[in-house]
Amino acid sequence: MRVRAYSTSANLGPGFDVIGIAIDSFMDVVEVEVEAGGPDAIVTEVIGPYSREIAPGRDNSAAVAARTVLEYAEAKLTAKIKLWKGVPPGRGLGSSGASSAAAARAIDILLGEVLREEELIKAASEGERAAAGSPHPDNVAPSLLGGMVIVGDEIVKIEPDVRFVLAIPWVPIPERKTEVMRSVLPDSISLSSMVKNSSHLASLIVGMAYGDLKLAGKGMSYSLVDEARSRLIPGFKEVKEAAFRAGAYGASISGAGPSMLFLCDECEKVRREVQEAYKRLGIPSSVLIARVAEGAGEVEEGTFKCGRIID
Repeated sequence: MRVRAYSTSANLGPGFDVIGIAIDSFMDVVEVEVEAGGPDAIVTEVIGPYSREIAPGRDNSAAVAARTVLEYAEAKLTAKIKLWKGVPPGRGLGSSGASSAAAARAIDILLGEVLREEELIKAASEGERAAAGSPHPDNVAPSLLGGMVIVGDEIVKIEPDVRFVLAIPWVPIPERKTEVMRSVLPDSISLSSMVKNSSHLASLIVGMAYGDLKLAGKGMSYSLVDEARSRLIPGFKEVKEAAFRAGAYGASISGAGPSMLFLCDECEKVRREVQEAYKRLGIPSSVLIARVAEGAGEVEEGTFKCGRIID
């Protein structure tokens, strides 16, 4: 059985650790077989365009997520997983979350879809914990469910009909990047800052739900977290300004970066201007037009192509 799960962009500006959206730019694919004994899971092989940095074994995020599903279901089985790695790691695109979501969904399908969505998200989040040090449901939930999700005591999903430009600068990534990017965040904020961030979060959610790009973009473009992290994102100011000049409605760092996401309707124009901005800065990049993706699901045998990368 083969299951794919798409890349994601978390936060979307003011929605730190709360908002995530699945985007169709990249995907991970798992091929899973099960045998008696367990519960256990192991990634036996990692292939694909972004496989070099990903180690196989029992500690791989896909294996951890699969094993957790088996444990929740009390299934005495061992899963052997081949991972086709199509989501680039370390770029703020939910790479380990996609692996975890694909593996969790695959095992659940093989078991007859016995787990509730909440349990699947929790299991996939354990895969994220193995890779990033802490669970990140704002990555795994949209990869599992598709669309845009709001993470809280319950998971709320909406399906906005929007497009983005996704910009990926190919710059060096620090070790334990997520921890580094969280370390620059303030320990406390003022009441007025909290109110401003909350106002923009509300605008983002309502705008996405009702298809109001201007409202969603306005909400997306302010974030206490992005303000703190922007100095660690190469070209942040220049690229963001170029996108707005080209007509983008909103801009945010994707996850912990360094990728950036721009909400748009004339996306080809925005894509060209963003690409030119990176060229002027001397930063190698890939700039894509991205659409909202569906949730993790079974795919037919064949070759998998990821993204529409334009160099």
